[in-house]
Amino acid sequence: MSFSLPLTPQYTQLSGAGKTSPATTNDDGDFSALGYYAVFATIAFTLVVFLFEAYLDFRQRSSYHKTEFPSELSKTVGNIDVEREKELKEKSKDADDDGKKTEDGDKAAGGDKTKQVDGDDSSNKKESLDKNKPLLPQLQSKFSKAQSYGLDKITFSIFSSTYNLFEEIIFLLYGYLPYCWDLSCHIGNAYFGWNEKDNEIKISLIFMAVNVVIGTVTSLPFELYSTFRIEKKHGFNKQTPKLFFTDKVKGLLLTFVFGGPFVALLLKIIDMGGESFYIYVWAFTFVFSVFMMTIVPVVIMPLFNKYEPLPEGLLKEQIYELAGRLEFPLTKLFVMDGSKRSSHSNAFMFGFFKNKRIVLFDTLMEQVHDDEILAILGHELGHWKMGHTVTNFVISQLYTGASFYCFSLCFNSHELYRAFGFNDESRPVPTIIALLLFFQTIWAPIDKALSYVMTVFSRKCEFEADKFSVDLGMSQKLQSGLCKIHLENLGAMCPDPWYSTYHYSHPPLVERLSAMMAFDKKSK
Repeated sequence: MSFSLPLTPQYTQLSGAGKTSPATTNDDGDFSALGYYAVFATIAFTLVVFLFEAYLDFRQRSSYHKTEFPSELSKTVGNIDVEREKELKEKSKDADDDGKKTEDGDKAAGGDKTKQVDGDDSSNKKESLDKNKPLLPQLQSKFSKAQSYGLDKITFSIFSSTYNLFEEIIFLLYGYLPYCWDLSCHIGNAYFGWNEKDNEIKISLIFMAVNVVIGTVTSLPFELYSTFRIEKKHGFNKQTPKLFFTDKVKGLLLTFVFGGPFVALLLKIIDMGGESFYIYVWAFTFVFSVFMMTIVPVVIMPLFNKYEPLPEGLLKEQIYELAGRLEFPLTKLFVMDGSKRSSHSNAFMFGFFKNKRIVLFDTLMEQVHDDEILAILGHELGHWKMGHTVTNFVISQLYTGASFYCFSLCFNSHELYRAFGFNDESRPVPTIIALLLFFQTIWAPIDKALSYVMTVFSRKCEFEADKFSVDLGMSQKLQSGLCKIHLENLGAMCPDPWYSTYHYSHPPLVERLSAMMAFDKKSK
């Protein structure tokens, strides 16, 4: 294999047949810059992105070596504790005035209405948070653990991304795509009597299956190490090896069940759509997106987790009252057994039109008080009320439409395909290969830029949803709830500003808390 320009994969369709052909001309026989520089430019762009992101990773890694608790976070959370203490005293005084005996003033301040059972021993649960005590001392006590957790994760990320870089470059230089396609053609012909001219879609499905299997095998050691080494070391993993591999098998089956028909229909639409196929592809992907958004929470997610109705009680009444006040058409409330796999916590919404549902992780309900759950849901409902959910869906659809329109302009760029090893003029260029090469080469810089724009937009939406919850009068509870979740999840307490700006879809904790305090001051 020569490393001089033009770079050519070791394996090509012609070399596999014992022939050679340069990929430096277009269909008219003229010099083609696209064909000449395609492989080199792809590798160069991959390296530039890797080096930039590696630089950010090492900046973040340095931040995890800090041993001093960040002063800004200390000041901000200290203010939250002061406000909580004031609220505690006011509620305790009110309770005394009403002649009510309060066993634990802090529990009254938290608004937790959960019935206590004598002799209840929660020692078998993760005792990393006392949700009734001041937050700052707990954050300070967990700072070193959060730093250690973050350091392990970023070090592992650097290693895995380096491996992915080498894998991608080696696959490019050695002609993985043409080899894998030829292997798929051989399998299709040997076992089913298919050929690539008459049965391209069927061969494409074999090709995708081979890629899924190879990708699963190469990523498996990294997933195992992340789950059973890093997450277990820091007290988060609850999975057993049996559950891990059961999930993996389920995921593969679902990929074939839903991914296979999707790819087949997509290729068929491109084949039959003519020059304006991108319009039909756009419509198809829109319908498929809506279909998946409908069935994933109802059909697919229950295959992995148990969803039970939220028990009757004050919390359920308060959530429905909040939804009614905001005209959110809530129909069902669920609790999900997130603790089955991890002690990380979350909450989310799903559903269309007048059929909305809210899911709370059981871990979230253990970590925060009921009124803090309400404040967190106030934030989530803010995304819905302010149109963030619809906006993101529209943007994703516009992105899909634009990408397939650009693909239609490059669809017949045969010099691009020749450059990557599909250089046998007697054979058709597979549509699935054309798609993969387009998104891997021409569209990759655009995708990277748009990804960053969406990250910035997501952070803007988070600030707006925080303000929405503040306007509902839930500022203090949202602040304390976010601190508890951050503490329980061992989130980064002093992230590198460059790293967080580039990677974080949610602003760092201290930025969100400071913004909410500023909103409070303006409203007074």
